[in-house]
Amino acid sequence: YEDDEEYEDDEEYEDDEEYEDDEEYEDDENDENDNKKLSDEADNLGYTIDLAIGSPRFVNPALNRWSSAADFRGSVEFPVLMQVLGARFRFGAEVGTFNFTNEIPRVEEGVTYEAGDTYSGITAMGLMSFPAGPGKIKVGAGLVGTSMGFMMEASYGFRVGGILDIRGGIRSNEVLGGKSANDIELGRLGWMDGQIVLGINL
Repeated sequence: YEDDEEYEDDEEYEDDEEYEDDEEYEDDENDENDNKKLSDEADNLGYTIDLAIGSPRFVNPALNRWSSAADFRGSVEFPVLMQVLGARFRFGAEVGTFNFTNEIPRVEEGVTYEAGDTYSGITAMGLMSFPAGPGKIKVGAGLVGTSMGFMMEASYGFRVGGILDIRGGIRSNEVLGGKSANDIELGRLGWMDGQIVLGINL
């Protein structure tokens, strides 16, 4: 009788092991399904090209007396979709322009700001994009002229067919240390753009 009890205990132990194995197999299968789903969604998104035109609407005090012009930007997002804690995002890269001109000649703290002095150049940033239908949030960091900087933007609009998106939004730019064409140190700079974006999904 005792041998029978031991045999029954062994059977229960084997059943528990089989149940645990089944659970592990189901977890692995779920992970594979999730990864395949993300991969399929990324393939469906393909490459995305965003072409944007914007102009600064708000600036920090260092740029108060500087006028601005229209800026142009182009970015590409790669067909790789990642997920962390439910947030899905893509990687990409962006190149754009910025352009400010000093309009008022003045002397501040022993520094002469000449009329016509410019602060302009090219931006080159790596970015992360969080797509949400025809809307999108982007964060990025890289070079603004010769200085390090970062940006964040949010846009929303509507889709035209299955290829084009037309969106409007705002963008915040921060530069850790800017220098004008006349080698005037401007310090930390920041500005906020209003922008129109044309998205092309390939």
